[in-house]
Amino acid sequence: MTGSRIPTLAFVLVLAVSAPAQVDVSQYPYLLRLEHENSSGRVCVLLSKNGAFHLESEKGDSTRVFEGTLSAESLKRVQDELNDGSLAALSERQIEEPLLRSRDLLHIDIFRHDHWQELIFHSLESEAPYRRSLEPLAGWLGDLHKAPHRELSEDAGRNNCLPPTKIALRKREEARVEPPAPAPTGAPAGPPPGVEPARPVQSPDPVPALLRMVSMRMTSGAAEQRCVLVKGDGAYRTERRVQKVGSKRVESKIDGGKMSPAEVSEFETILNDPELASIRHHPTSRMVLPMSGEMLNLEIFRPSGPEELVLSSTFHRREVPFFYSGDGDIASARRLLEFIAGHVDNNPLGGLDPGLRNDCSDAP
Repeated sequence: MTGSRIPTLAFVLVLAVSAPAQVDVSQYPYLLRLEHENSSGRVCVLLSKNGAFHLESEKGDSTRVFEGTLSAESLKRVQDELNDGSLAALSERQIEEPLLRSRDLLHIDIFRHDHWQELIFHSLESEAPYRRSLEPLAGWLGDLHKAPHRELSEDAGRNNCLPPTKIALRKREEARVEPPAPAPTGAPAGPPPGVEPARPVQSPDPVPALLRMVSMRMTSGAAEQRCVLVKGDGAYRTERRVQKVGSKRVESKIDGGKMSPAEVSEFETILNDPELASIRHHPTSRMVLPMSGEMLNLEIFRPSGPEELVLSSTFHRREVPFFYSGDGDIASARRLLEFIAGHVDNNPLGGLDPGLRNDCSDAP
């Protein structure tokens, strides 16, 4: 889901079909990577098909690293849980994160024959519909340190439960792409006289974005998440999600439209406002969701490259010292927010299907 995200560790395994150095998927050694993090700490495991596991348990500033091998019976139980029908059929798109939630990260990567099935839950609330399938895996991970193992030093063994090397996967049944057959001898080199040659169909170049904005507002009665995307041709998209305190329901509204060339020109001028352009981004590892007020994430696509800014209504407020307050005060974006209110919010082409939410990755 979009908005201010909490970074999670992920690993990428390249699927390719032609490089001679690639290995056959039947020889791929890994079965599962599982990570669980909450206020108590973080634990992760990388499990191989033969039952060998690498386990890391982190609490505070201390990390313990274990390696061992499951018994054949224990490995079979894990495989049965992974092949549970509900879990096997689940996709990332089906996981719905509420705006008001209890933070509980559960990151599951399961190797399925020739690809990885990735499932990421950021809260207890998003896990709830699938708890029957998830609880056995979470319980197994919590008890894994009781299995026979050896302990490694943190410096020697810690690797965030990632595979030691990048491994390319290739399907054995993948067909080779044959070159086109040569034209028969004597065939004409071009089309008959008077007939224009066929022109290749070319896809139009994608229209670059000017701005992607994500805001999160917390009040005593509700949480509101909103995103806006504006493209160079004036096309825009807005998505708004609201969840009231005490309710599990998240109401969504999506709108799209298009600015006039004059509006686009005025919008670009506002993006170059010196007050906004002078702010510099300072990355942080702190939680970026506000306790109260509003947090605004801006990604401005300038000729020199994307510029990221985080502005907040709690910037440099001493009463909230333990939460990230961003790079500047949200008041610095006053002209930008006023323009969006007047030219985007009040000028939509019409409501779009809430089921087609794309987190403002494209417009309209």
